[in-house]
Amino acid sequence: MTTSRSIPLTMLIIDDSTPYVESLYRDAQRLNIHLLHARSLEEGKELFSGKGRMAAGLILDVKCLKEKKQEVPDNSFLIAALKYFDEKAPHLPTVVLTGETDQYRNLKELYAGTIRVYSKGRDEREMLSFLIAEAQNLEWIKVVGQYQDVFDGLSDYLGAEAEQELVSCLRTMQSVDPTVIKNNLICLRRVQEKIYIALNRADNSLVPSQYVEGEINVVACYKTLSEKGHVERYKIIDRFAELVYKITSDSGAHTPHENPKYSPSKYTMQAVTFALLDLLLWFKQMMKGRLKAEG
Repeated sequence: MTTSRSIPLTMLIIDDSTPYVESLYRDAQRLNIHLLHARSLEEGKELFSGKGRMAAGLILDVKCLKEKKQEVPDNSFLIAALKYFDEKAPHLPTVVLTGETDQYRNLKELYAGTIRVYSKGRDEREMLSFLIAEAQNLEWIKVVGQYQDVFDGLSDYLGAEAEQELVSCLRTMQSVDPTVIKNNLICLRRVQEKIYIALNRADNSLVPSQYVEGEINVVACYKTLSEKGHVERYKIIDRFAELVYKITSDSGAHTPHENPKYSPSKYTMQAVTFALLDLLLWFKQMMKGRLKAEG
């Protein structure tokens, strides 16, 4: 399996000093880490609820702004930030940074055995290495590492929500719980729909706008791709597009009027999931081709 160290990691940092974060950004890049920067707790919450949901680590300044409109760092920032993220993401690796020597000693003692405290201008490499090591223990990081060819760049095209849904399906595709199976099939249906919406936005000659406006017409989307020669008719992608749509519709999105003679099993879930992974690999090739043509 691919190790988590080779996976591009996103870390959320909340620090009101933009020059400091810019210097840290360069160190992070060398370790394949992308920093999402927020200057206040308010902005950090907004980032975390959006593209920061897939963050693999959190870096907190000791004294920072709590609200965007504030101009002076707030002493109560750290307590408020730790409380918020402990509720929203209790398993997220978290570190604290300070530039004051006395404060460093006090906090190191206060948070001993719970949160790592690091000194600005001295401990950055050690801090980033610690976050990388801790990120390897996150279940979703293990999933992304196992299917890295699918996830590389995926959120750039489909967004963090689709990436998160796909991770959830892959983590639970061994479940035999009918509710989990049904919910996962619904998630896969949503991801498939987002593929065609993204293709339309990239080039409406691929998927015409009338097929994705309002209630998306998935059948028309994959059929037109085949008819126009963007997908080989009756080959892998054409067949898998139909399979994903038909099964997620019949067994996930739509509730049958009567119980089927054969209900979807964990193997159904896995088959549909892996079919969608092939669709995603094809989709990324299409998107890269569009971008290359534009460039």
